Amino acid sequence: MRLLRCLIISLAICLVAIPALVTPVQAWETEIWFSPDEGCVGDRITVYGHQFHSNEIVDVYYDDVLQDSVKAYYGVQCPHGFFDVSFTVPEGCQGYHEVYAEDTSGSSAMAHFVVNPGISLDTKSGHTGDSIEVIGGGFPCEATGINIRYYLDDDSYVDFPVSAEADEDGSWEEDFSVPASAKGKHTVDAYYDKGTLSDVREASFEVQPDITLNPDSGSAGDIIAVSGTGFVAVDDIKLKYDGQEFDEYSADENGSWGAVSFTIPEGSKGDHVIEAFHSGSIMAIASATFELGAGIRLQPATTPDSPGHVGQTFNVTGKSFDPSVAVSISYQNETADVFAEVDGDVSAVTFVARGRQGEQYVNASYNGNTVRPAVFYMEGTPPDKPALNSPVDTRTGFSGSFTGRISPTFTWSNVTDPSGIAIYDLEIYGGDNPAVSISVPIEDVGIQGDIVAYTLPEKYALSPGTYHWRVKAIDGAENEGNWTEPQSFHAGVLPQWAMITITVGLLLGVILGVGIFIRRRMGYYYSD
Repeated sequence: MRLLRCLIISLAICLVAIPALVTPVQAWETEIWFSPDEGCVGDRITVYGHQFHSNEIVDVYYDDVLQDSVKAYYGVQCPHGFFDVSFTVPEGCQGYHEVYAEDTSGSSAMAHFVVNPGISLDTKSGHTGDSIEVIGGGFPCEATGINIRYYLDDDSYVDFPVSAEADEDGSWEEDFSVPASAKGKHTVDAYYDKGTLSDVREASFEVQPDITLNPDSGSAGDIIAVSGTGFVAVDDIKLKYDGQEFDEYSADENGSWGAVSFTIPEGSKGDHVIEAFHSGSIMAIASATFELGAGIRLQPATTPDSPGHVGQTFNVTGKSFDPSVAVSISYQNETADVFAEVDGDVSAVTFVARGRQGEQYVNASYNGNTVRPAVFYMEGTPPDKPALNSPVDTRTGFSGSFTGRISPTFTWSNVTDPSGIAIYDLEIYGGDNPAVSISVPIEDVGIQGDIVAYTLPEKYALSPGTYHWRVKAIDGAENEGNWTEPQSFHAGVLPQWAMITITVGLLLGVILGVGIFIRRRMGYYYSD
């Protein structure tokens, strides 16, 4: 009985153990997956796979293009046949792209990677005004209406239209100039027809402070313009030259300030630093370098708003030249050779202004080097119109009426001008003569008080008839005044035939009178 009970217990234990012995082994399939499973063109993705044949080469393709080959390894636990490989997402349009893996024995798997539109920049930081290239990828094939959006702040932005549509791979490139914007990071985004900003992965551009000098080189006494961009919005800026404060300025809402005018002080040749500081900071935010070199100045100085004139004298002086060096200074084909002092100064050289209106350059050179020219601004105001005096609505040239060649004398008011009158242009037209235009140098006219007189030369003599004439003045700086209103006159007191008839009649009368006188005298003689 006891033995039977033991057998029953043993049988029960065996029946319980049998199911555990026949539990099936789990089956594993060949599979691949990604990290991340979606992204943009240019992203790095990693493809993972398992249940491939261990120690065999697995080829990984993206849209049928081989990306890499890697050996599968056994692993420490099921499933075996692992591999992983990373590559950069190639160009391609928005949507699904096939990733395919196959080992040497033919085991394979396929999955889809999702490409989304995104942009990148060729640089991540810079200054206002820099040209930035934006590269777009993963957009719909041949997408249109693409625009770049640059955010000045959270609420304000500037849009830049892209000049072309996306290509067949959904890619495009476009440059834009960074607009005035405050220091810090700014979002750069894009949108397109049938797409919104949220569909596109944005980029970031960091604006850095920058100082601009105009010009950035010169000599002592030069006036330069100092301006800044990319500073903190509405910040107070302190400016220093070689550590000495020279001005303060406040940046606007876009971090820009200036231009501030600054006169370069005397100093040694070489680089000098202009720095910008926060009002309470001892660390410079940004700096720029001014190159101080040899230079010349004019005294008195002229400007476009306050020009000089012909005949004005001015002096040329120099600073920061090499000690005792020979310096050649030239103006309007006139050259003066001088020597710099031991301290590099050049004493005054005097010139008399002349030549055409506008910018005139004074040049200096030494030891084969040239310095930046100084500019003499010659006045450009035209002279006034003269007033015509005679002949006006009269007949002139009595004696010429006999010969048919009349050279009248023209008179008009003299014109005054800072640069002096150099030429009067006289124009005569009408009658039987071709139009006459004469440039009369001031030396060839007669001036009595305020009246200018000019007698027409014989080679321009007029035939009898009615003519019109007018005059304009040209000053020593070649500024031309306006023509006067034309006036008319008649050359010859009477027509030539009338003058000849009168002359013949008078001559006959004289002859007749002489004959009568002789006859009477002879009659008186015979009567005696």
